[in-house]
Amino acid sequence: MNSTFPTLLVWSMSLMFSVQSNDTYGYLGSALYLHLNVENILNSSDFLLKKDTTLVFKVNKAVSQFYQEYRNRTVIYPNGTIIFNEARATDSGHYIVEMFDESGTMLHKAAHSVIIIESVVEGVLGSSALFHLKNKTHGTEMKWNKGGAVVASLIKGKPRYSGYYENRAQIFENGTLRLHKIQENDLGIYTVNVTDKDGNNAYTEYAELLISNLTELPCLYGATACSVTFFNEHMDGRNISDAKWKKGENSVAEFKGPTPCYYEEYGSRAEIFMNGTLRLDRTLKTDTGNYSVEFFDNKIKQKWITQLFIMDPVSQPVLKYSCLPDGEVQFYCSVENGSDPVFQWSLNGNPLDGDSVRKHVLVVYNDSGSLVCSALNHVSKKQSDLVSFTCAGRRRMNSVIWYVVAVIVGIAVFVFIPAVAMHKRSNTNPQPQTNLMLLTPVPQQEDEMPDHPSPPEDRVCTTATGLSTFTY
Repeated sequence: MNSTFPTLLVWSMSLMFSVQSNDTYGYLGSALYLHLNVENILNSSDFLLKKDTTLVFKVNKAVSQFYQEYRNRTVIYPNGTIIFNEARATDSGHYIVEMFDESGTMLHKAAHSVIIIESVVEGVLGSSALFHLKNKTHGTEMKWNKGGAVVASLIKGKPRYSGYYENRAQIFENGTLRLHKIQENDLGIYTVNVTDKDGNNAYTEYAELLISNLTELPCLYGATACSVTFFNEHMDGRNISDAKWKKGENSVAEFKGPTPCYYEEYGSRAEIFMNGTLRLDRTLKTDTGNYSVEFFDNKIKQKWITQLFIMDPVSQPVLKYSCLPDGEVQFYCSVENGSDPVFQWSLNGNPLDGDSVRKHVLVVYNDSGSLVCSALNHVSKKQSDLVSFTCAGRRRMNSVIWYVVAVIVGIAVFVFIPAVAMHKRSNTNPQPQTNLMLLTPVPQQEDEMPDHPSPPEDRVCTTATGLSTFTY
């Protein structure tokens, strides 16, 4: 009885400590955290960590040792966490953990699957995404899978597609996979298995598809040497612990767990909050640019972008005027400081409208009155002092104009009216016409003809009107 009890106890402890762990994912070139779920490893009598059949780490009587390529880039902690620095594609595989007591009895055994993602593909809902192979060695068969489903395969140069992906997938001769009309359930890990001519697995690669949703927000304006806040009106009170802020492609800040992390000069004048808000203090003109925040919302990568403009506030404008010879009054509204100012005018208390009045020069046709101008941009507005003006030139010009008008009217009266009267008289008493004449010759008898011609007798020519005679 006593001899069997320790055996049962050890057997039960072995069952209790034998745990099958979930898959662990890491990214190529980044740190990989492998949690072994075993404590007090460094003080154990016998502990082994193997990748397939290769020994990675061993503890024997509290003496620990790493093997082969793991020596210079692996760290183990007493809580059972192992960190692989600068993860490699060859780190993918199955890891076995074994722990024994002093008598050699196994206390714990577990398996861990490590997947190193070699490429991350970002796609937008409804668009297309391309998956490229890192390894340029092509086999006789290349097969892309997602989970347990085949997406596409290329066998001896002939493409094949599964039912769900048949009309949305395309595989090329070099193994590249294109996925059309991306949907939400397409996100996840994709695996490509390449087989050589002998039917052996040449290599396996992993790629992750991230689905992003891009939102463009309105432009943001801030004054120099002040504070400006990003995204505070759009976060809807969300708790975003994985948000990352960028200016262009340069990192500004991010959360690493609950701890905020700032980059370069932003460490002294930026602050980020768990709701995704970013505040930038003591703003500079060089802060002008494109800003973005990235975070995950239900596994969808959200990216919000906005454009920031840092401007100098306008100073109080100075208003001056001059009287022009033609009776107009020209005003000048000027500011010493201010980025891209526009101007507004008010004449005798009434605002002036139109594109022309947005400039710093204004011409009016009033010879007296009062006027004020305002200078403004997106971050400030200042108004000038009220200026009263009087210009006599317009009154003199008005007198000249009326004088000229009176002269023209007088000439019209003295010339036009007699001409009209004469025209009316000529229509009532028509003049004789002289262009039509009737000649009446005196007939002669043949027997009275003289032997010699005699001087012609006086003949009378009478016009058709009988109003004039002449002799020929």
